[in-house]
Amino acid sequence: MKITQPGIYRGLLDADYRRDPCPVPSFTQSLCKIIIDRSPKHAWTACESLNPDWLPDDDPKFDVGNAAHRLVLGRGKDFEIIDFDDWRKKAAQDARHEAARAGKIAILSHQFKQAFDMAGHVSVQLHKHEDRDAFTKGSAEVMICWEEDGIWFRSLIDWLHDDLRTIDDYKSSAMSMAPHVIGLRAEAAGWDIQAAFIARGLDILDPQGAGRRRFRFIGQETQEPHALTVMHMTEPWMTMGAKKVQTGIDLWCRCMQTGRWPAYPARSQTPEYPGFKEKLWLERELSGEFENDPANLMAG
Repeated sequence: MKITQPGIYRGLLDADYRRDPCPVPSFTQSLCKIIIDRSPKHAWTACESLNPDWLPDDDPKFDVGNAAHRLVLGRGKDFEIIDFDDWRKKAAQDARHEAARAGKIAILSHQFKQAFDMAGHVSVQLHKHEDRDAFTKGSAEVMICWEEDGIWFRSLIDWLHDDLRTIDDYKSSAMSMAPHVIGLRAEAAGWDIQAAFIARGLDILDPQGAGRRRFRFIGQETQEPHALTVMHMTEPWMTMGAKKVQTGIDLWCRCMQTGRWPAYPARSQTPEYPGFKEKLWLERELSGEFENDPANLMAG
């Protein structure tokens, strides 16, 4: 599939989105995260439209999350259940490769059960949540694409409400999604970049809604009891995200125009010693930990 006009596209196949249906290689939120956290060369390497040797990331650690995503939203990467306990047997590996050739993710039986349980817990927990309208009155896997000064952009929205004002995104992780750490998870994973990137596109495609949207991230743990936390993106998060997105766009435009995709600088670095590590060491020194008489120390 190829498109020629900016717009909001529903019902797009996941495979078509991944192959980049835009007229020229387009910039995405994932590439934006890579280009500012790593380098332009890393972004070029991760871009299927630019890198002729590009290979998909089929790390099995994403299998459960991808399956849960499909079960929660009703759309996403297609998967096939493989009746093996693990991937060690050749027959299991062959089945995985065969599924990949058919454009599907192979998932083990016990992983499917885990993903199925996760989806059930999402329904139960959201039913009791103040954000119970998440994943309702809208469409899943909606692609938005737009153009700015010859540069094309695209993003796949997990769930876009019909009024174009509310955007829901489902995240899963083996790490804690507890309320007191959700902010750390969000910053580390670039949720602010994702929200600001989508907001930029929707503001161009739906200018009447500019400044009136809300972004919610539903973060769920892959391990029992599959607890979830809903995080709303506030103005400080959106402001920081917009700054990062603009930096990423500037880098992408420069590289596309010049055809040069530099990696890390060819000069030595003199980073400052991590302040929190220095603080911990000074606390140990001041505690007298290293002044104890060895004879008074407890045996290991």
